[in-house]
Amino acid sequence: MNPIRQTIHFDKTLIDKDAKKVVKTLNKAGHETYLVGGCIRDLLLGHKPKDFDIATSATPEQVHKTFKRSRLIGRRFRLVHIMFSSRKYIEVATFRSGKVKTASDGSIVRDNLYGTLKEDAFRRDFSVNGLYYDIQKSQVIDYVDGLEALNNSEIRMIGKPVERFKEDPVRMIRAIRFKVKLGATIDSKISKSITSQAHLLANIPAARLYDECIKLFHNENACEIFEQLLKFGLLNYLFPQTEKTLFINKTLLNTSKRIKNGKPVTPAFLFAVFLWGAQNKRFNELNKKKNSRIFTMTQASEEVIIKQTKQVLMPRWLSSRVKDIWLMQYQLENCSQKKAKKLILHPRFRIAYDFLVLRSESFYHQTKLFLRMIICKKYILHMVKVFDLNEVDSNQK
Repeated sequence: MNPIRQTIHFDKTLIDKDAKKVVKTLNKAGHETYLVGGCIRDLLLGHKPKDFDIATSATPEQVHKTFKRSRLIGRRFRLVHIMFSSRKYIEVATFRSGKVKTASDGSIVRDNLYGTLKEDAFRRDFSVNGLYYDIQKSQVIDYVDGLEALNNSEIRMIGKPVERFKEDPVRMIRAIRFKVKLGATIDSKISKSITSQAHLLANIPAARLYDECIKLFHNENACEIFEQLLKFGLLNYLFPQTEKTLFINKTLLNTSKRIKNGKPVTPAFLFAVFLWGAQNKRFNELNKKKNSRIFTMTQASEEVIIKQTKQVLMPRWLSSRVKDIWLMQYQLENCSQKKAKKLILHPRFRIAYDFLVLRSESFYHQTKLFLRMIICKKYILHMVKVFDLNEVDSNQK
């Protein structure tokens, strides 16, 4: 099968200059090299890509030797990160063969065989991510009908969905993310496979799912992604203790608004909101023993976080901040003018205060909670003028 080679005009200024430099350097050294994947998809849609990935015929060792400021990473399949600053790097991967070794359950245990450009294209997940760009000829190379899928706003699997999801269940999450991001449709085979194979996510390492969760919810379409995860039965394998609430909806809208406006976000607030219902429920169960409130809240927090980390990893810094947010709710709800001075000095004051505000707005039927928030705000405003308490800034560290 010969690929479609098509000259497509788009804004070339959107291509990162360092990515261009890497491609041209490897081409000059005699290696077939292209921009690949999501960056091509975004360029064709007129969006500025966040990352630029490169695929080449050069081996990792050859790439590493060509660029002095580079490092080899990965065990199962080696990649090269070419460094341009302490925070910026371009990732380069050698063409992979489509041949993989799978376990009895169909998951990939080995796919570190080098291959050709064609083989590399067919081993990718979705056709919209299987496009390559030849900088020298200004051509898009398409083996997998990715251009057609992109023009029709369709998410198509390269290969059979059942088999590809068995190889890597995280592809189900990626399908949802791309569906929402691109405003695309998912073909019926993919939809049926996701619904029937959602349970496979239970076998994915918790650390990897943490990274995927950040990609899912730290974007401008977080609310719709949440709804789609619920619809396809995937949310239960990411946040098994979480149920849909107005509190979560308001939080996701707030997060998306901040990202759209270029403001920073932190996963601590997100996890604190997602798990608040479970923490509150467990607190009420334990509170029947009539221990001190702080002791009971701490115990409930620990139990909920331990259960969550079995599915999605919560780094120690993250779980610590989440617990701070929860524990400060009681202090803020019972704020006085005397306590306010001490509270505003707490490093988690702002994020905990915003948590209280969103709670009061979400659970408006709880009049007592809303009045406590108003009183708290009154005392805080009396003590300090630094914070703009009229705008929820829920991603302060």
